Amino acid sequence: MSKDKVEKIRLIEELAMNAWPAETIQIVDGWRLRFNHGVTRRTNSVWPNERGGKVPLAELMRIAADFYARRGLPTRYQVCPAGLPQDLDDQLSAAGYAVEAETKVQTAAIDVVLGKTASEIPCRIIEGADREWFAAYERAEGFGEHAARVRWATIARTGPRHAYALLEMDGQAVAVGRGVLERGWLGVFGMSTHPDYRRRGCATAVLAALASWGRSQGAAAIYLQVEMHNLGAQALYAVAGFETLYRYHYRTGGV
Repeated sequence: MSKDKVEKIRLIEELAMNAWPAETIQIVDGWRLRFNHGVTRRTNSVWPNERGGKVPLAELMRIAADFYARRGLPTRYQVCPAGLPQDLDDQLSAAGYAVEAETKVQTAAIDVVLGKTASEIPCRIIEGADREWFAAYERAEGFGEHAARVRWATIARTGPRHAYALLEMDGQAVAVGRGVLERGWLGVFGMSTHPDYRRRGCATAVLAALASWGRSQGAAAIYLQVEMHNLGAQALYAVAGFETLYRYHYRTGGV
């Protein structure tokens, strides 16, 4: 893989970390050890994409294991092609860490997405963390009380500019999405449609609304993440012009 592509991957991973920030981050020789009360793998895993090279790998892994053990969580790493050291995935495999949640990271030019997602379904954009939007998101996903509380806190402390798409039908909110803008990129997160309203163009309208907002704020490209098993979302994004830039997965050990 070329150096330029690795640097692009590292940038997107940094943007995504900023877009969904953990409550606690401990920096150890460039690695970020993230904790967010056990809610979402991303914010409760090691981000190993920078390394100073001053701390031996075995010591880094010991520090990470202690960090999560003290918080009652398994030690988990988010592993992508930008991970350091370059053989980190092999090292974790040899140490018995299991693969979880294989995910594609896809990108597209924002004008391409807008050209392919034209929709006549009205969709409202709300800038900044919004309780109305979050209530609709919570209904669509069915979070428990603890997960909802932690997710709302995560959204509320997001540093970069962010906006929320809310689509209503039959007098109720039925589809949502979240956009986070940083350094010319729009990250799309939290895409969710109520089960009763799927396959009616709602997700396409939400994506179009977020892309339009992103372009109005100066974004030129979009990135998003989609798990390998989510074939429906992959089909939507393919039609919208997205292509896979890279993949990541988690490596998880014991508590």
